[in-house]
Amino acid sequence: YHTFNEEKKSVIGLKRSDISFKGNTWVLNRESNARNKVIFNSSLDSITIEEVVMNNDNREQIRLRGQLADSTYKDLELQFKLVSLNKITPEVDSLKFSGEVNGTLNVLQKDNVYLPICNLDITDFGINGMNLGFLNVGVVGNRDLTEFDVYSQITQNGLEKFKLDGKVINEDPIPRADFVTSFSDFDLAPFSPLGEGIITNIRGKLNGSAIIEGDIRNPEMDGLLTLDNAGLAIPYLQVDYDFEDGAAIRLDEQTFDFQNVNLRDITMNTRATLDGTIKHNFYKDWRLDLNVDTNNDRFLILNTEFEEETLYYGTGFVNGTGRIYGPTQALTISFDGSTARGSSLKIPISDVASVGDYTFINFIEKDKAQSLEYERTLRDYEGLEMRFDLNVTPDAEVEIVIDQKTGSSLKGTGEGLLLIEINTNGKFNMFGDFVVVTGEYNYRFGGVIDKTFTVKPGGSIVWEGEPLEAQLNMEAVYSLNANPSPLLDNAGYTRRIPTDVVVQLTDELERPTIAFNIEFPGTSSIVKSELEYRLQGPTVEERNAFFLLAQGTFVNENTGINQQAVTGNLIQTASGLLNQVLGGNNDKLNLGVSYEQGYLDPNDIQTENRIGVTVSTQISDRVLLNGRFGVPVGGVSETVVAGDVEVQVLLNEEGTLRAKIFNRENEIRQFLAEQVGYTQGVGLSYEVDFNSFRELMKRVFGRKSIPLEEPEAIPEASIMGKDSLIRFVPKTKVPKL
Repeated sequence: YHTFNEEKKSVIGLKRSDISFKGNTWVLNRESNARNKVIFNSSLDSITIEEVVMNNDNREQIRLRGQLADSTYKDLELQFKLVSLNKITPEVDSLKFSGEVNGTLNVLQKDNVYLPICNLDITDFGINGMNLGFLNVGVVGNRDLTEFDVYSQITQNGLEKFKLDGKVINEDPIPRADFVTSFSDFDLAPFSPLGEGIITNIRGKLNGSAIIEGDIRNPEMDGLLTLDNAGLAIPYLQVDYDFEDGAAIRLDEQTFDFQNVNLRDITMNTRATLDGTIKHNFYKDWRLDLNVDTNNDRFLILNTEFEEETLYYGTGFVNGTGRIYGPTQALTISFDGSTARGSSLKIPISDVASVGDYTFINFIEKDKAQSLEYERTLRDYEGLEMRFDLNVTPDAEVEIVIDQKTGSSLKGTGEGLLLIEINTNGKFNMFGDFVVVTGEYNYRFGGVIDKTFTVKPGGSIVWEGEPLEAQLNMEAVYSLNANPSPLLDNAGYTRRIPTDVVVQLTDELERPTIAFNIEFPGTSSIVKSELEYRLQGPTVEERNAFFLLAQGTFVNENTGINQQAVTGNLIQTASGLLNQVLGGNNDKLNLGVSYEQGYLDPNDIQTENRIGVTVSTQISDRVLLNGRFGVPVGGVSETVVAGDVEVQVLLNEEGTLRAKIFNRENEIRQFLAEQVGYTQGVGLSYEVDFNSFRELMKRVFGRKSIPLEEPEAIPEASIMGKDSLIRFVPKTKVPKL
């Protein structure tokens, strides 16, 4: 500090000092010279800044010099040299600037005349780590600072990518903009973080022009922009969409209006149409209101894989219309339509139970969903909310993964009306019913049982509140050929008979009640009656059901699990893979191979190993062939070839009138005489659908009016016994798949 008495002036000299700005350290007067000083008079109405220099270790420099005299004169110059842009610009959410600033900022005032001038060059200008090119900013003010001419340009490799030319009018308390701006292949990728993590991978080239007018903080826009090679992704759903080239966006005030833009998902190449608006308020509050139309075709909306503690995963295709709306921090995606081909939704129950007390699946009527139109505020929720009002069709597969480690699962196709609500905070609600059309129950138990059941059509899962309290009501069947001799204590009975192990799944989805039942389809009444007598009692039936699944055999009191349980599962898996190769995609010929393992009981009841072949083929449009043949391998009857053959001839175009020629093994003779016999025969069958007994009479006997009262329920009517020539099945018993 020095005082010059003759001029009454004071000097403040700045020694080498460190200062911090935006987390960066700058050094004042690094050279410790005498030029870094400020001179002012005693009345403080005249100040001279000879020089104030800030440097850092990267050779960046900011230099300030100039003079101020009372309120009538100012001449200040701020000079930048090799200064990193991010070190001097304010923080902006989701945008990080980069580049190297060179240039000057001058402000000159004489009396009431101002001459502000700014000329800055920013090399390697970038946003969020992506280089956009060379940025030049020029500003020149008028004499009274009521108007500033602004010019800005971004060039890359000598080509202009962006230009802004116009004025800032400073006559009102809030400055107003009057700009014309243009884009030429301007890269949108740096602005991807504006999606707040809900929408990512924003990309593409922007072209077009617009007029920007009004409040400098929130101006109105008018223009037309187009997109090339553009697209965006929704990471929560693992989907990524491309926009068609030339997609048009109309600018209107603070609104970006998408005009029937064609979308294409990059994974499955499905397509839809997008239109609607994106609005902003002061470039901070971004809100979407977009409509999606699949144009009567399928469109991919979900493509996720299993992860720990996930609530759901799989692939989802839909057909219908949707809407994307709300603020970017809390988007809502709603959809009204049907599931489409290729859909496969997997729900891992065991993992859901460990996540927490989340609402999982709930059901209401579809019509009530229309009253649930709402948007959440940011105080209540931040993230992505999805609402799908779907007509579930058999094109979609639903799989409930009961145990991820063992692979036990229940999956199938069906029909129903579902309202699904999902968000990124763990919410997953469903409202409606699901009725099974086709399905499989993959049952895995302790490495001993590994079997696939076929779910009977008509079963259902009904949710009425808590997700894991959904009520199951379905049956699944595992079919095999088993020798009943251990159960009958008859070592001479060597023939395997068709056997179904039926699993009844009831009660809660999370903890279902599993009941086993054993049925004998196509077996004579004598053998069936004897077997049912031996299986009396739930303990006996459950024990035999377990052994049929584990070893493929019936058991008696002295039977235990042996090595053939594991071997049988391996053989079944191998034969299943072979059947897939043999069957292929040809629905005219289905060929299967199986290996039925033999069994030796402690009571010396022995059955032979058998290689089985099944054939189902369509010889012509009217002739069908079904066959099952077994060749014993080792055992007591190596020379016997057992099997059933059936030929059906369709006698009318509808296929309701059929002639049948068959050859099958004789169960009665074998059971009584311990030998294999065969029965041959021919038959004629006619099948008719009906809703009432009156309708049945009209269909069979013509239009005669028969005064009969309709019974409440019509049982299946059979004429001439089990192998009837005419068999009528009530229409109500035939599910429409």
